[in-house]
Amino acid sequence: MRKHITAAASAIAIALPAANAVAAATRSTAATVTPKKKVVTVTKTVKGTQIQAQEWGYIEVTLVVKKTTTTVGTKTTVARKITSVSVPIYPNHTNRSVFINQQALPMLEHEALAAQFTGGINMISGASDSSDAFIQSLQAALLAGKRA
Repeated sequence: MRKHITAAASAIAIALPAANAVAAATRSTAATVTPKKKVVTVTKTVKGTQIQAQEWGYIEVTLVVKKTTTTVGTKTTVARKITSVSVPIYPNHTNRSVFINQQALPMLEHEALAAQFTGGINMISGASDSSDAFIQSLQAALLAGKRA
């Protein structure tokens, strides 16, 4: 009987550390599991519609929009940022139009970058027709950028 008790106690003593190690490993992996973070970034170029600046010609605004989608577990967030604003089409058929737009368009582009998707930009004095057409084309580009 003594041999059986000694043999059983020895078997338990040998098996116990292995069982504790398995249990400890299971607890540590369960405690350190964190949801994976997935980030997807897409850059798209969107154009606003061509808007006529009275009798002077057309203005078209082009935006480069960076869309970042972040997923952590089941939660997804989307952030959009305007990285570039340009005006490829603008009135330039008279010297006066060229002079006005060389002054006004860089300021309007800066305003649009600063405002991002709020759309609240100021008109430029002396270039009201260009400013108005710029703002209308910008609004169309912003809508396209939100869908992108």
